[in-house]
Amino acid sequence: MNRHVRRVLWLALSAHLIGFTLSAHAAEAPGALTIIIRDQYTDRPLPSVQVTITERDTSATRSMETDARGRIVVEQLDPGLYSVNATKVGFAPVYEPSVRVITRKNSRIEFELGAPMMEEVVVRARALDAFASPSSTYLDREALRSAVGGGADPLLSLDGLPGLASASEFASFSVRGRGPRDNLIFVDEFPFDKAVHFDATLGEDEDVGGGGRFSIFAPNVISGAEFSPGGWGPAYGGRAGSLLKLEVADGSPSPSASLRLDLAGNEVGYDGPLGITRDSTVLVSARRLDFGAFFEDIEELDIGNPILRDIIVKSAIPINPSNTIEVLLIDTRETYTRDVTHVFESPNFEDASLLDFRQDSDLYGLTLRSLIGEGAVWTNKVYHRTSNKISSEGEAFPDLVPDGSPASSFPVREDIITITEDETEIGWRSDFRTANRWGAFSAGIQATQIELDYSTVLDGDWIRFVYDDDDFRPDPEQRYIVLTPANINSSLSRKATSYAGYVDQVFTRGTWDIRTGVRFERDGLTDESLVSPRFSVNWRRSKGIRYFATAGLFHQSPRYLDFAANAGNELENEKITHGSIGFEYFPNDTWSVLAEAYYQDLSNLVVDLDRANGTFANIGDGTSYGFDVVVKGTIREGLYAAATYSYNDAKVDRKDGRGAVADDFSREHVATLGLTWEITSRWKVAGRYKYLSGRPEDAFIIHEDVLGPGQPLRFSRETTERNIGRKPSYGVLNLRVDYRRAFGPIDVTAFLDVINVTSASSTDESEFDYRRGVNVKDDSEAEPLIGLRLDYAW
Repeated sequence: MNRHVRRVLWLALSAHLIGFTLSAHAAEAPGALTIIIRDQYTDRPLPSVQVTITERDTSATRSMETDARGRIVVEQLDPGLYSVNATKVGFAPVYEPSVRVITRKNSRIEFELGAPMMEEVVVRARALDAFASPSSTYLDREALRSAVGGGADPLLSLDGLPGLASASEFASFSVRGRGPRDNLIFVDEFPFDKAVHFDATLGEDEDVGGGGRFSIFAPNVISGAEFSPGGWGPAYGGRAGSLLKLEVADGSPSPSASLRLDLAGNEVGYDGPLGITRDSTVLVSARRLDFGAFFEDIEELDIGNPILRDIIVKSAIPINPSNTIEVLLIDTRETYTRDVTHVFESPNFEDASLLDFRQDSDLYGLTLRSLIGEGAVWTNKVYHRTSNKISSEGEAFPDLVPDGSPASSFPVREDIITITEDETEIGWRSDFRTANRWGAFSAGIQATQIELDYSTVLDGDWIRFVYDDDDFRPDPEQRYIVLTPANINSSLSRKATSYAGYVDQVFTRGTWDIRTGVRFERDGLTDESLVSPRFSVNWRRSKGIRYFATAGLFHQSPRYLDFAANAGNELENEKITHGSIGFEYFPNDTWSVLAEAYYQDLSNLVVDLDRANGTFANIGDGTSYGFDVVVKGTIREGLYAAATYSYNDAKVDRKDGRGAVADDFSREHVATLGLTWEITSRWKVAGRYKYLSGRPEDAFIIHEDVLGPGQPLRFSRETTERNIGRKPSYGVLNLRVDYRRAFGPIDVTAFLDVINVTSASSTDESEFDYRRGVNVKDDSEAEPLIGLRLDYAW
């Protein structure tokens, strides 16, 4: 059965699932909404907020005011879509056009009201946070779980945000020319850089640099994501590509259980009251996906056997009106194996690698949020994070046996190289925020202790046929490099304590908001003291338009693997000086245009000196500049459009005598055009087209028969110049259909999300086949993602 036939069968299966829902008819029991509204700056509940709820199908409206606890409970609502509008004198009105009511379930939604930023402009879903980057974007739960191209992964749902480039069906992304590992990720304000599964340490260059495949989050777990492409405040440091803050959802006021069926596995969950105190809630999500079994089903037998398991528990326990405790538990595990049976299925034995990856990552966090006085919030967080990862790579030699020989007869060399990465981190973070006579003030301190135990063990000499022309070779005429235990074996065992503190003040004067802040850090790992000033300004010149600018100094810590690769790698933080200027224009209350131009000066960059010896140094510098444009709005109720365009020119000089060249993840042009149509409360369709310039391309020479007479035929690829050209541009079209309906007490959600409908070829990834001397590009195909979720509320 060829691949195209299988794709058609998948589409037919999806149509059958959706057709089944259409053929069934059952009365849908009513649901309810609990709406909680808080002051954005003081976190206090807001009483007497006028809330209007409109049923989208019938246009029937209900209006009421929040009580002293800042909440209302609206019962006896027919399942479907509703719009919610909240207004209060002295605050910017908030409008959310798509709130879903589920049969028998009391769903909880929260809004934050802030000071009015623009006269007569309604804020959608969330007011602009003065402490965030002016170009930040917030996506709520509904947007994340039903985004076109998102499938079942919240990080895939970020596609189309300003400055962000997501090139494939995987969750990793780059921003403004920076790589996937340059993004700063927080989960419930806890630092957690293990949010993506299968972030390879060994393998082909594209795998190692790609930043991972699937996020650890099931699609309904994240209640909101705030994304900033640059210019954020001093409360955050450590990475300079972008800031992504993910919020794990609280439980709902009423209990419900869920089951989600996936082609690769399943997920179960509970969402509802905890029963410890009044209004205490808990959310539990557990899933297991076996992609190896899935690949066997679709006859993709050469990929390997990836398996993942994630457990997430989030509990919110109000102690009294002024104090709330939150508990977050994340336990993730992944394994990936590739053996000779997978090599046997590889076309032309293009990939003969034997891989065995295993990783366990955990995060246990406790938060105490306290309301102090009339306008202050004090938040204390403690956490414990561990990550244990073992990666090994070997090699099979299928060309050393006669054609047609079984896989069991292939000569193999297993576990040639093994890398162990063990991390243990404990931390405490204390943040204080209050409104004052000038505007708003925040300050905080942070302390972390990291313990690292890294090792690299090479089991004998290993010939590598892909190398740079300046990699060490004892004989310049040798057309390959040899990794030796003497040069590769290394270990890092270190415990370091780091401290950070920051202050930030927003001055509000008429139509101006000016934020000034500074971050102080003592990095125990690099033994550096760092100062990072940050600045931003917002000017609301007239009704419907605002101008903004940001400036700041950001420091990016080196990768632990770079430290551990060689005992002589004494690395420091990279330094990024950032500046931007932009505007946001509101022609009316349903459309907006945002444009931002930026410039970054990059210095003290970590550069790979020699892959044969694992040496790195802070000798690189460069620049990155460009601009982002975002247009989004409502064509009519239920029909939404968004378009983005990003230009980037990022160049880095690695001080290798070749001058400044394009950075590895720089794309000159990225453009997206998306359309979402909520046809009815049951049906939703969406599409997004994106155009991407190719990534930089190396110049290289392919050498033949490099091992010489009497040895197996081997080719090598010698990189002579890095990133001097560009791979071809390409476009990708994604389409999605969602359907939702209740069958008695069961709420059923089905979706079909087809990534790369036209099977457009990506130019990003290729592997060198050293047996045939050719670069092998990945075939691109349409990727149908099918999901079926069952919810039962009581």
